[in-house]
Amino acid sequence: MARIYELKINNFRGIKTFSQKFNKNFVCLLGRGDSGKTTILDAVSFVLSPNWNNSFYDSDFYNGNADNYIEIEASLLDLPEKLIKEEKYGLYIRGLDSNGDIQDKLQDDHEKVLTIKLEVKKDLEPQWYVVNKRQEPLRISATDRAKLDVFMVSDYVDRHFSWSRGNPLYSILKENQTSDGEKSDVIIEALREAKGKIDQDSFSQFNDVTERVKKVSSDFGIDLSRAKTTVDFRDVSIKDGRVCLHDGDVPLRLKGKGSKRLISIAIQTILAQYGGIILIDEVEQGLEPDRVKHLVRILSKDNKGQIFITTHSSEVVTELEAEDLVIVNNNEGNVTISTPNKNFQDIIRACPEAGYAKKVIVCEGNTETGICRALDTYRKMNNKEYMSFKNCIYTSGGGHSFTTRAMKLKELGLTVCVFCDSDDSNLNPTKDDLENSDVKIFDCDKNNAIEQQVLQDLPWDGVKELIDYVIKNKSIEEMQLKESIKSKYKGTFPDEFKNTDTPEMRKAIADVSCSKDANGKEKKNAWFKRIDHGEFLGSTIFKYFEKMEGKKIKEQLKKLSNWIDEQ
Repeated sequence: MARIYELKINNFRGIKTFSQKFNKNFVCLLGRGDSGKTTILDAVSFVLSPNWNNSFYDSDFYNGNADNYIEIEASLLDLPEKLIKEEKYGLYIRGLDSNGDIQDKLQDDHEKVLTIKLEVKKDLEPQWYVVNKRQEPLRISATDRAKLDVFMVSDYVDRHFSWSRGNPLYSILKENQTSDGEKSDVIIEALREAKGKIDQDSFSQFNDVTERVKKVSSDFGIDLSRAKTTVDFRDVSIKDGRVCLHDGDVPLRLKGKGSKRLISIAIQTILAQYGGIILIDEVEQGLEPDRVKHLVRILSKDNKGQIFITTHSSEVVTELEAEDLVIVNNNEGNVTISTPNKNFQDIIRACPEAGYAKKVIVCEGNTETGICRALDTYRKMNNKEYMSFKNCIYTSGGGHSFTTRAMKLKELGLTVCVFCDSDDSNLNPTKDDLENSDVKIFDCDKNNAIEQQVLQDLPWDGVKELIDYVIKNKSIEEMQLKESIKSKYKGTFPDEFKNTDTPEMRKAIADVSCSKDANGKEKKNAWFKRIDHGEFLGSTIFKYFEKMEGKKIKEQLKKLSNWIDEQ
């Protein structure tokens, strides 16, 4: 059955232009909201739609401008034999060469390609054609498009549980039948049989497919052991759309949202065994994290058809291989994608949220992450937008590996900066390497950890607040803390150390706050190496921000905030 090799979209909703080749049978689309992920799925659904009466509106045109026609082209491989016979569309076959390019002239060593185009003009009447550059376009009927078996899983899947024409169950049923006569009469015969025994027994014609749905649903964690087919009484009339799958005597359409989506996907997974195309928007909707992880694991590894999904779930991203992911970027309607390879697997697992952003702040550790939280709050209090409004996120750099993560995120096409210490010179890549790759760096004075910089720059009242916070929140007695500071202090230690604002006292307090062992590794009792503690450190900085003019930490945080606001 057919699969999409190349997709082109012009002037459709939020997409002005898009052109992409897909070499995989499983594609997970990531990206910021309004990047065009769902629009790509809708474009596939429309251009290969089995319906003849799809409705379009002025709002479906890019920027609402109906003067620029909607054009969607899907070039397909592995086509049904019925569609490529000479009397059908065989004369319109194109060729895919060994370089991966589509040629209008078919050669013996080419794979066969059929290109279907949907065009919508100002009259809002959709027209479907088979096209190439050798001939005038040829209309393709809804009946022939239905042979491609393309189905969308969205919020409206109730119809997927009926046996009516154009639905996934009916497509599976057709694949199970052998003669054209059986294919055309099976629904009518089933309804005639049902007249005499409605609700008495399941329709025997559907048992084989029903058992397969039950089995695959069980694999997905849904118990349909009592599933059977009978008539769904929405009204008195009996039509093929009323012949539906039930769980016992309850129609499947009455199940919860997550369960309905899983069952719909189970049905379509069976269809995909014949090579159908499944489109799933926001695959995680209505599902618990464990169920969605299990689902995408099965979908990505066990299908013979082609599956496109979108997601905003980190669980989905971390469950998949990097090669399964496609990051969608929208620059004023010009939509492009980037495709990570296996070398990006570690960064995808470590920073899955980066797949949904345009700008990323790589924080060296938990302290910097906490300060970024406080910065976000400070920005809002000062009439600036939250970082998320600016399509910006902050993520952990994993300590010593933060430069590597920043470089890989940059290679994915994101705008990246780092917020870090300056107490570690053994970095690879180095900070110079990052700057040469246009990664901005916001750090401390040379040899300073972030805590040392803050305790050096804060007004003394802020330093005392941090000391009181540590005593209260880290279960440290004041006398014990005093002794720790005294051990780092050079000279005669004053009894009233909390009232002694000297460079020597600040240094001793800072050294204790980020205490390290003999190998230079942070000790567990370091004061702010947890995100919530780092957030308090940040909130203290911003509490005294106006009193820190000329101080390094203020200058760097101001620059970081300005970087967030840059386009």
